[in-house]
Amino acid sequence: MKMTQREWILSVVTLSAVLIGVTWVIVDGKIEAHKAKKIEIQNLRQQIRLDERRIQMQSDWIAELNELQKDLRVFDTNQKSVSPELMQTVNKIAKEHNLDITRSQPHSEKPTDDLFELGINCTWEGKLDALVGFLADLQQQGVRYDVRTLNVAPVGKNSGRLKGNMVIHCAYTRKPNAGKN
Repeated sequence: MKMTQREWILSVVTLSAVLIGVTWVIVDGKIEAHKAKKIEIQNLRQQIRLDERRIQMQSDWIAELNELQKDLRVFDTNQKSVSPELMQTVNKIAKEHNLDITRSQPHSEKPTDDLFELGINCTWEGKLDALVGFLADLQQQGVRYDVRTLNVAPVGKNSGRLKGNMVIHCAYTRKPNAGKN
């Protein structure tokens, strides 16, 4: 059987239309999946960039933490209690500013890896400038001391004196055979 040129062209056009239709059905079902995968790839790339930044920030934070820890006092790991020395230091700073610490009570030591923290509850009395000087001096000590609670009340009418209490958190490290820092 011999096909004419017209039949040949119709056959090619029909076959092309069928192939295009089948291709369209196959591709149309996968376009949504392709778009979803493309969005997922973009999100993963963005997450990778964020994680890389976090890793870099973590190394910066560790370097900053190590730098700050150089300023901390170092006590021997065998030393039972460091609270007397820390309270003595706080009292010394208070006396330099004419702030009277009438009572001080240490809290329990809280370890975090090789960093330790001890809270000291201090009852005090003095003038405003003495309190401000004391707090400023503690602030100059860097990360060694942190006042997290401060209560202030006047001693009496027109006396010019204040009283109150504060909790000073002292940060330090412990190392074997460490001398005083």
